[in-house]
Parts: sequence; structure tokens; C-alpha cells
Amino acid sequence: MTDSLHSLVSVDHSDTLLVGDPARAKVVLQRLKEAGDLPTLPTIALEVSRLANDPMSGMSEIVRIIRNDPSMTGKILRVSNSAFYGMPRRVESLNMALVVLGMREVSNLVTSISVLKAFPNSSSESFQREEFWEHSAGTGEIARVLVSKLQMRLHGIEFTAGLLHNIGKIVLHQYFPNELGEAFKLSADESIPFLVAEQRVLGTDHAEVGAWLAEKWSLPNSIVESIRYHHQPHLAPEQSVLTAVVHLAASLARAILDRSIRTQVNEHLTRDPAWEILAKENENILKLNIHEFVEEIEENIDRAREFIRMATTD
Repeated sequence: MTDSLHSLVSVDHSDTLLVGDPARAKVVLQRLKEAGDLPTLPTIALEVSRLANDPMSGMSEIVRIIRNDPSMTGKILRVSNSAFYGMPRRVESLNMALVVLGMREVSNLVTSISVLKAFPNSSSESFQREEFWEHSAGTGEIARVLVSKLQMRLHGIEFTAGLLHNIGKIVLHQYFPNELGEAFKLSADESIPFLVAEQRVLGTDHAEVGAWLAEKWSLPNSIVESIRYHHQPHLAPEQSVLTAVVHLAASLARAILDRSIRTQVNEHLTRDPAWEILAKENENILKLNIHEFVEEIEENIDRAREFIRMATTD
């Protein structure tokens, strides 16, 4: 997968949502609806998410549900004790994980781990699964660091939103591999944003497909919206701040993974509508030296890779 900075994190400044051909998009979504092997989220992810967002529920209920899945239990403890969180003391139990991380953070972990397990491990010439998840997890991790640095309160949802922002690409690769390959070629040959190339070839794009899947999975609206609008965060109806965080994190992740575009990233981001959104909400971003921040967070990509490894192996 050879996106350039422009095509991967392109943003349209207009006040109109970029859309393809509604008739052809309907055909694509209908085919996905009829697919018998479309990945589904396990019940554990849906139940834990429901309980974590229910003020009347308690930790004991979440512990009971997670304990029924030994593999998930082991992964949560493994991630809790890794450099991903950098805990000062060892997390010995699910109860302790819920205490030190919080119910919502554990719920985000369960969702993220479940999504990583849901898709087959397949690649092609135009789509490299390992590279895809590296960028996705890197985006989630950088979103987490950015939120912390700016002292924002998004309750940990930024990691999951970053991890899933491009989930539509892996769906399109699984069910429309030839068309996706054609879109990558068109984007490269004509130097147009990949999103536009997808719309020309398929009538839809990975943002629309990803949001559709997230909604089908009953994920929180904040995640659905951040996926749908991550190329146009200024159009997000209710979640423009979260969507802007994801958009900027995706740009930063690409700058870290592809050194050839690092010199462009400062000018690219400071003119981005996502930057303007965060500047209005949080003046701390105006103090951010992007080149220094990129160097500072480079090691976070390694943490993201480690998260993928821990989440996908028993």
C-alpha cells in the first residue's frame, strides 16, 4: 500500500461532503450486507461496551463477562503490563486493570482487540495487511499521546477511533480487491487523493464503508462519525474534535513511517482544517513544534507494533 502523504491524509476544505455515485455505492453496500462471511464483533465487545457506558453498571459485571473469554483476559493483562501503558506496578488481575485503567479504557481495549481478530490475515500487491495495521495502530497511539499532551479529555476513545479510521479499506480489500487495486493505481497514476480514486472506481470510499460497518457493529456514534469524516473533520456534525485528532494523528503516523515526507508535514498540518478545529478548542496546540513532536513520538510506533503483536497472538 503506497499512499503518499497527500492521498492518505488528504482533506477537502469545502463545506460539502465528498461523495461518489450513490447508485453504485448502494450496490457495494448491498453486496456487503449480503456477504455471509462479513466480520462481526464478538458478543463480549458489545456487552462490555454497553456496561462501560451504563452509569448503573459496576466493575464486577464487566469482570464476569471478560473472564468467560480466557484469551481476551490474557491479552488485557498482557497489554496492561506492557510499555503501552507503562504502569509503575504490575497489574495482576482484571479487577486491578479496571481500577487502574478505568472501565471505558478496558472497554476500548476489548473493542480494539476484537477488531484486530475479526479480519483474515491476507495481503495483496496493492494492500499489505501488516502495513495497514501498523499505520492504523500508530494513528491510535499518536492520537492518545496528542490528547494527553494537549490535556484533552476524550476518555480513551481516541485510540480506538484512530485504530479504526481506515477500517473500510480492509473491508474493500476483502470483498472488492480488484477494484481497490484499481483505485490505488488510479490515485498514483493521476496524482489524485485515494478517496477520490475510490469514488471514481466504486462509487463509494473507505470512509463511508468503514462508518457503515462500525454502525452495523453497534460501535459508539463517536467512532462511527470519526471514521466517516476523518478526511473532512470540519464537517463532522457532533465529533469534530475527536475526528480532527484522528486526522492529525494519521498525518503524523504517516510522517513517521515515511521519512521522505517529513519535511512537508509542518506546512501541511498547520494549514489543515483539523488543526484549526483543535486550535479553537485548545490553544496548547499552537505551542506544538511539529518537527520536535514527530521525533518525540517516533518510539510510539514501536509501541503500536507491540500492541498489534499482543492483541493478535495468544
